[in-house]
Amino acid sequence: MSNRHDPSSLDAAITSYLTSKYFTELAPGTQRMRRNLLKNICAEVRRLSAAEISEARNEIPSETPARSVPWRPVHQRRNWRTA
Repeated sequence: MSNRHDPSSLDAAITSYLTSKYFTELAPGTQRMRRNLLKNICAEVRRLSAAEISEARNEIPSETPARSVPWRPVHQRRNWRTA
């Protein structure tokens, strides 16, 4: 499943739109306006993605988390050599 804030998937979608017949048939002023709008959206998604990465790094515990089961040594099976 793709991350909805993945800049590469957004870039692919925008590139597809900008090269589409629908977009290229628009008036130059409309193309310019939409291209600027899409540029701003991409910048915001990159900013949000960077913030999510930073936030995820802050959530990584610095120490090993406490075990839910108390630690105890594993008892070795006794055989004729260890008896």
